[in-house]
Amino acid sequence: MGTHFIPNLDSCGALEKHELSHPSLTGQWQSPYAQSSVQNFPIGTRLQLHDRTFYYCCAAGTTTVSMKAGHNSLLGADVYTAAVAYAVGDTDIVVLDTDTRAANYYENGYLWIMGATVFQLLKIKSSDAAAADDDRVTLHLWDPITTAVPASTWTAVRPNPFSAITFTTTGKRSMMCVPLIPVTTAYYFWGQTWGPCYGTAKSAIPGTTDGDRDVYFNTDGALIAGTDTALETVVPQRAGFVITDTTTGGDQFYMLQITP
Repeated sequence: MGTHFIPNLDSCGALEKHELSHPSLTGQWQSPYAQSSVQNFPIGTRLQLHDRTFYYCCAAGTTTVSMKAGHNSLLGADVYTAAVAYAVGDTDIVVLDTDTRAANYYENGYLWIMGATVFQLLKIKSSDAAAADDDRVTLHLWDPITTAVPASTWTAVRPNPFSAITFTTTGKRSMMCVPLIPVTTAYYFWGQTWGPCYGTAKSAIPGTTDGDRDVYFNTDGALIAGTDTALETVVPQRAGFVITDTTTGGDQFYMLQITP
């Protein structure tokens, strides 16, 4: 289960109407060129617009205007289930999370269950609010449990990766999307994840050298050319490849390839 829609556009490219498999929160359309202080769609909603793919995100930091990628900044929890067993068909499960959690902190995130005989990856529909002294969070799943889960089974709980996008320099977090506009902290926006895109180069412009077609993400979300000497000591996250004919020089117009 999840959310995905392809808007209908008229002959001039303007939005005609849209259909969404899961109703929007407000019924309001939000353009990829607009941010909103109000959440209009579920986090992680997938938007297919012409030849580009976007996911609905919440910003945990403010962007610049340089078309740099942003990364997921939310930590999950490696915990155990409550001291009760869960049967096949159950859609609610309690995990022993000792942090304070707002309601739906784990909405559209993932639950990995791993025991001696249990291996399941399930998508989380919603989660209840919890105080630190509760020592537990109730998760509501999109799909029912398929294998019985013994009491106190180890789990990994991960929030939706688009629920807290930050724009800082870090080598420990993966880039999730590229916003088309400057975004304000705590605002909601569509982050591009696939298709023709434009970026800021770290130093050397991609495509300048013969055979230099792949591009990578620098730790600040800028683009690294495939010939950058940094690639000799570390393998950064791949961003995509240069689209343009670069016979006369490099270009930052590239095919973004994070999430289709």
